[in-house]
Amino acid sequence: MWGQQLQKPWDGISKVRGMWEEAGRSVQAAEEEEEMDPPDSASRVFCSRILSMVNTDDVNAIILAQKNMLDRFEKTNEMLLNFNNLSSARLQQMSERFLHHTRTLVEMKRDLDSIFRRIRTLKGKLARQHPEAFSHIPEASLLEDEDEDPIPPSTTTTIATSEQSTGSCDTSPDTISPSLSPGFEDLSHVRSSSPAINGRSQTDDEETPGE
Repeated sequence: MWGQQLQKPWDGISKVRGMWEEAGRSVQAAEEEEEMDPPDSASRVFCSRILSMVNTDDVNAIILAQKNMLDRFEKTNEMLLNFNNLSSARLQQMSERFLHHTRTLVEMKRDLDSIFRRIRTLKGKLARQHPEAFSHIPEASLLEDEDEDPIPPSTTTTIATSEQSTGSCDTSPDTISPSLSPGFEDLSHVRSSSPAINGRSQTDDEETPGE
């Protein structure tokens, strides 16, 4: 019994020794395998040579320059966007003003055409009712008026059209009827130096197509 108790510690020591021997053999085998491998393979040599050719300071400087350029491009792009927005807003405002002025000019032209049409109508009526006043107008003054304010060729046609629509023009409140106005009765006593209305008389307008 005592022999069995003394034998157990020796068995544990032998087991520990066997484990150490196995560990030593495995370490030795690993060292032998490392010694058998080449120190540097071709791929490792190639990569190390390539990395040695690149300067890290230059790479960092290039990256920093690219970041600065990107910041400048972003600021420039933002400035251009603001400029485009402002330009479009100003263009819209100017377009509205231009359209308003254009409409105003068109209305003024329409009003002036109406005024000149009524003046020609009154001139034709006066020429028919008071031909003596128009016959006493000197031809020299008529020629001067024609040089200063030439009448387009379509005036005769316009006057003829206005004469046909005299009845409708008499009903207009803006048109003065000679029969109702006492001031037109004294036109026969007008001096020969009085200027013609609108530069020409009805008799001249009637003589123009024949010439």
